[in-house]
Amino acid sequence: MLFNSYIFIFLFLPLCLAGFYLLEKHKKAVPARLWLTGFSLWFYGYFNLTYLLIMICSILANYAFFVGIKRLERCGRRWSRLVMALGVAGNLAVLFYFKYYDFFIENLNRIFRADFVVRGILLPLGISFFTFQQIGFLVDAYQGELDACPFVDYMLFVSFFPQLIAGPIVSQDEMLPQFAAIGNRKVDWQKLRSGTVLFVLGMAKKVLVADTFGQAVDWAYANTASLSSVDAALTILFYTLQLYYDFSGYCNMARGLGWMLGIDIPKNFDSPYKSADIIEFWRRWHITLGRFFRKYVYIPLGGNRRGRTRMYLNMFLVFFLSGIWHGAGWTFLIWGLAQGVLYLITRALQLWKKDRAQAQIHRRPPDEDAPRPVWKTRISKVTGTAFTFLFYNLICVFFRAENLPQALTVFDRLANGGITLPAEPITAAFNLDELWYAIKLLRLDALPYSACYLMVIITAATLTATFAAPNADQMTERFKGKTWNAILTAILAAWCVLSLGGVERFLYFNF
Repeated sequence: MLFNSYIFIFLFLPLCLAGFYLLEKHKKAVPARLWLTGFSLWFYGYFNLTYLLIMICSILANYAFFVGIKRLERCGRRWSRLVMALGVAGNLAVLFYFKYYDFFIENLNRIFRADFVVRGILLPLGISFFTFQQIGFLVDAYQGELDACPFVDYMLFVSFFPQLIAGPIVSQDEMLPQFAAIGNRKVDWQKLRSGTVLFVLGMAKKVLVADTFGQAVDWAYANTASLSSVDAALTILFYTLQLYYDFSGYCNMARGLGWMLGIDIPKNFDSPYKSADIIEFWRRWHITLGRFFRKYVYIPLGGNRRGRTRMYLNMFLVFFLSGIWHGAGWTFLIWGLAQGVLYLITRALQLWKKDRAQAQIHRRPPDEDAPRPVWKTRISKVTGTAFTFLFYNLICVFFRAENLPQALTVFDRLANGGITLPAEPITAAFNLDELWYAIKLLRLDALPYSACYLMVIITAATLTATFAAPNADQMTERFKGKTWNAILTAILAAWCVLSLGGVERFLYFNF
């Protein structure tokens, strides 16, 4: 089931909220949790009942590993470590089978000229997210970060529908205490209002922004050989905007839904395109994925405690795994490694500057300790942000392309496609009926190049919002429960609902 669908907005969500708060009002803690769990299973099973069976089997197996870890603790750490390792290995094996088996066999056949059967395995939605959540749960249990977890709470932890399909990747210490409090709380009307606003803003980001850019991008990637240099440049920019507004829109909607139910879900994005370098970018982009790799990969490997060479190797491994996590393909690997290389270069430069400053600190006269001029800081920030955004635009070609030849074709057309007006299918994606009517009303459609006007306006407005405006979380924090704000939210929600005719899946459903 999609957040941006009629059945979710007009049937699923009202029933879920009504039943949940009715049970909470009567202090029915376990029934309220079961109610949320049942709706979460309906939400996931709506896509495919086979997917639901796979997830339930995963939940049962992982809970059995959890019970084994806790019971064997009294027999010694060695035995509980063994059960934890088996649980983690089992999760990774399941993820490998569904996500990477066909890719592995295809490359094995290509390298050794073999003919092993490619199974054409369908990827269960959200498996990367709920598998990582359960791996983190088992490791936390082994490390003594939780002593007990009722099965009802564990099932809700894994299946909680707001963040089940595309994250954020939540941890047990964030969610289990909140689930335990269900049935002993009063309705937080402010949180309910804020959740509604954040959900609407997230839906607007997805339906009105991401899907508009996505129509142009889909046409361009289906016709890469015919793109001009202008088309290729616009396609690269449009996909970068589509990706951010699609994924961050989902996370805003997930967080808003959590607030509607009185549950706090962690923030996953913090205006990443405003970042001045790739290090800052990855502190702001997909925050919970970076947190997972830092806690369960980077730090266990030694982090920065074993010298700089080992630190750089650990960082590079994290980006290698990040690329693989996003998808089975050489394009995802290139996407991850390219960022890893820039990350290491940036980190090395930062450490070099730090070492140099420390070496000179005692030799510098006191009058030279004046702060850096503000204009230099601003220029550095602007140039760094521009470079980081341009770099991410270019490497996202590999993220979007179906294969390596298609990605290389986009770059070839960028360099050799020639300068022309944008292709008509690209501009047509922005000529929405409700906006084109305004163009006709103002008689602008009779002017030269009028087909491009809305594309330019929407792109300029989106870039301005991306780099200069507060993000959805910040806007929600500033929201006041006044009549005018409520009217604006209702208008935006109505516009989104009226635009649901061409419902599009979220991009991260593919990962």
